[in-house]
Amino acid sequence: MDEVYTTLKKKLSGEVTRDIDARVAVSRDASIYELVPELVVAPKDSADLKNLVRYVSKQKHAYPSLAITPRSAGTCMSGGPLGSSIVLNMTTHFNTIGAVKGTQLTVQPGAYMRDIDPVLAAKDLMLGCVPASRALCTIGGMVGNNAGGEQSLRYGNTERSVRELQVVLADGNEYTIAPMNKKQLDQKMKEKTFEGRLYKQVYELIESHYDLIKNARPHVNKNSMGYNLWSVWDRHTGIFDMTRLFSGSQGTLGLISNITMQAVPKAKHTGLLLAYLESPKKLGDIIPAVMKHNPATFEGFDDITFGLGVKYNAMFRKQLGAKEWLREQRWLLRTVAKFKNHYPNIVLMIEFEGDSQDEVDRKINDLYKDLLPFKLKMDIEHTAAESAPFWVIRRASLALLRNRVKDKYASPFIDDMTVQPKYLPEFLPKVRKVIKKYNLPATLAGHFGDGNFHIIPLLDIEGPQDQAKLEPVMRELIPIVLQYQGTMAGEHNDGMVRGPWLPAVFGDEMYQLFKNVKEMFDPQYIFNPHKKTDASWDYSMDHIRSRNSNGLIK
Repeated sequence: MDEVYTTLKKKLSGEVTRDIDARVAVSRDASIYELVPELVVAPKDSADLKNLVRYVSKQKHAYPSLAITPRSAGTCMSGGPLGSSIVLNMTTHFNTIGAVKGTQLTVQPGAYMRDIDPVLAAKDLMLGCVPASRALCTIGGMVGNNAGGEQSLRYGNTERSVRELQVVLADGNEYTIAPMNKKQLDQKMKEKTFEGRLYKQVYELIESHYDLIKNARPHVNKNSMGYNLWSVWDRHTGIFDMTRLFSGSQGTLGLISNITMQAVPKAKHTGLLLAYLESPKKLGDIIPAVMKHNPATFEGFDDITFGLGVKYNAMFRKQLGAKEWLREQRWLLRTVAKFKNHYPNIVLMIEFEGDSQDEVDRKINDLYKDLLPFKLKMDIEHTAAESAPFWVIRRASLALLRNRVKDKYASPFIDDMTVQPKYLPEFLPKVRKVIKKYNLPATLAGHFGDGNFHIIPLLDIEGPQDQAKLEPVMRELIPIVLQYQGTMAGEHNDGMVRGPWLPAVFGDEMYQLFKNVKEMFDPQYIFNPHKKTDASWDYSMDHIRSRNSNGLIK
């Protein structure tokens, strides 16, 4: 890689380094994997992206392992931003937040959501697809993963909010992609260019397998597995939208350089009903009862997460400020006291919105009455400030697990299963049976209204005994998810953990179409290898993260 390093230092305006500390710093994300790249590049601008792609394309034959993996905040739970060749650090320079025009925001992929939120809030707007990691994640990671979050119950995953993308494709040129009608599509397909041929190939692929592709879409509110072929072309609307293909592609089709997102109005008033379950046994009946009331959000977490949130509440002090932190600590301790210093098995967070506080209170009171037969302890939090302690814990649930559970690693590999909520009374007991069979102590948090559960086992992931559980657990859970027409990934995507299982989930014929898409856009496989269609279980298992020098897993 000496020649590659020397050449890129000359060709690119941004930083190029092979310093070991810089490489190790991008070798991990929130997944169970670890890959140390040969080089880390912080591209300065689109010219850098184009020059890099052209160079890698030209040198691929001389250096077969040469490839480009884009990375932003590294909050991905599937190993998406990990690569062994060139990793792009997009947060250094690609972080400009543009002006809000109407209800649309144009922003670069390395911009953090924590910086985007106040820009939109000043206009009484928000994004409806932000994940729980909003304090840590970037907009580019959200698009790459087709992320979802608290508001996905109404607004869906990120793909629904993307209006336009600028992308650098395998020919080394930058293009703007946006929805187009059939007349515009026909004109584009006539162009004798790399872009024109791509549009023609994708359209013909979808049109010739139209029913297969439409039927392959999981029957759930959110999905981030595979490529979103079913959302690209619709015969009834006559709209062809290539942004849907890039949303959730994890950087495997090209490099996103700019993003235009559709924002939505922020609620004028909100209120939260907290319901505490002593046991998960009634969860399958409670969820449908809640959903009849059409809540704005419906989230929750378990006793392990709650306990960690209380015990390590000090980790939020810097984020919240001393005054707000002290107030939230008092609310949490009040809740603990209610249970005589024991934690409820599951905390359900059911939020309603309205144009007035009276409207919100009426909605909450109606649900409160309907939940009384379940004999639950409940609290009503009338304001955002009162609700804040519980949202802080919910949004930081994975961070709490990763940083505070000794000797065990929060191991997301069955963490994102999603089925329609109506199937939960049958689905959840079957999942619990598998977890119990393999002796997997696991935490539970997630989007109960979407039927999207983050079940995260706590494992000694370096140990061969726990590693041996990963494959059989996946093999037993996939048929259960498919039985209920669900997906293994509602919002965390494929990466290295679920990419190898795409044929099992979608079938060989649909998997081949995914592979065709990859090879149309990236015939040399220069973009983010070992994810999606070229992922392999053996490769993924070979790159499970190791212990640090102190013998504890970070």
